[in-house]
Amino acid sequence: MNFFVNKSMGHGNSGVEHAQFYRAARFREKDIPFKLIFTDCLPQLHQHMKEWCIAESEVIGMYDYFLSDDPDRYLHEGEQRTHDYYEEVLWDTTSTQRMIKRQATGNYTETVQRRKRYVKEKNIYHIEDDRVILENGNRKVSWHYRHKGLHDRRATNIRVDNFRGKHYLFTTFEELLAFFFLELQRRFEHNIYIIDRGTENEEALIHMKQQGAALKIVDVVHANHFVTWHAGHPLWNNYYQYMFDHLDDIDLVIVATQLQREAMMSQLTTIGVSNASKKINAIAVGGVSDSVVPKLWNGKTARFVTASRLHPEKHIMHIIQAVSQLRLKGMPATLDIYGIGSEENQLANYIKSLNLEPFIHLRGLSQDMVKDMRAYDVFVSASYSEGFGLTYIEAISNAMPIVTYDNLYGAQELVHEGVNGYLAKFSHEKTDEVSNIKHLTEAMGHVFEHYNALSVGAANVAKRFDNKTIANQWQKVMAKIL
Repeated sequence: MNFFVNKSMGHGNSGVEHAQFYRAARFREKDIPFKLIFTDCLPQLHQHMKEWCIAESEVIGMYDYFLSDDPDRYLHEGEQRTHDYYEEVLWDTTSTQRMIKRQATGNYTETVQRRKRYVKEKNIYHIEDDRVILENGNRKVSWHYRHKGLHDRRATNIRVDNFRGKHYLFTTFEELLAFFFLELQRRFEHNIYIIDRGTENEEALIHMKQQGAALKIVDVVHANHFVTWHAGHPLWNNYYQYMFDHLDDIDLVIVATQLQREAMMSQLTTIGVSNASKKINAIAVGGVSDSVVPKLWNGKTARFVTASRLHPEKHIMHIIQAVSQLRLKGMPATLDIYGIGSEENQLANYIKSLNLEPFIHLRGLSQDMVKDMRAYDVFVSASYSEGFGLTYIEAISNAMPIVTYDNLYGAQELVHEGVNGYLAKFSHEKTDEVSNIKHLTEAMGHVFEHYNALSVGAANVAKRFDNKTIANQWQKVMAKIL
């Protein structure tokens, strides 16, 4: 079985989850079996699976498995009894949450007991989860949390009761995780684990392999893997440090662009790693399903669109300021922003403060961004880093010119200066933000000087990312690794 290993998914997902959904579609086309693995406790998992059109038979949730009435059937067919999600909260006389009871969308209930703790250093009372109990009849998974500081908590003394008729105690989450993956090894054959997220998942699987388990490991790199050189050695992104430290135990590494593959091979060769080229493959994490027809701009309002998680690292405020500057210069530009996230209210207030509410709108989450983009002229991004950038491909699918910061590696792979868009120079320094926004504004203005030709360029770029070609690449890689 081919497992796509992750921690969670939800209503709004990152590029990692969307890359998994895209890969799943290519595997379906080629009749390659797969299962999405989620190791977090996700009481709304099955609701979100329906939202993203993922079948029950395509997912294994670790906690759903431990609590299943029929574990073997669950592994192959998924959850047979799903529920509507709801929760009830018990408050004490000081208006403090003390207990939360949830009906999960899977076939279990969740009870979270909370505690109130005085934090002397902050001179505040902190409310935190203390004990969690998941139950399905006489089947139970429960644990306590050990807290270190305000934001670091670890599950401890994890009990799994009446799983396949036995009771288990795990002192750490890592022990539970190792047991779960060992279960998968026992129940499936010819297993390939494609790791998308979770160093703890990586550690458990590599340890199993070192102990002689017959499995293959594919690590997928979804972001910039490299930070800088220090004393002749590369400093890796923390998310990928473990992978590079155990490269001999990894069967294949998948990156999303040829640029990142070349950079990684060069860095590894410099520190004496041989045969890196055989281990590192580039496969795009998004593609184009249909032939792409160039667009024509009507020469009137410039309709910009962006889509991402509404988080600080996406720098949506830079785009808002750029649109404001374009309008001050006499260009009737508008902007629609798709996505959800922690900055949503802040962005709404910022738009209001600039009196741009008639021209800039927050559109919420899109379930079909390729379709929703058809109403716009230009896609714009202000992210400083994109391992690939699925939204770039979604724009290219609509023959849309793209304006973006000149980031590694997605922008430089998918956007060609003056061909299908413009790359705005930028600096990571906070003190250079004004200059960055100036460059972004200028690039957005340039698009409309050559709009029709840029759209033709986008249609030509799209030919390199045909879904059938990418499906063939995955089929070849999976056959090779076996």
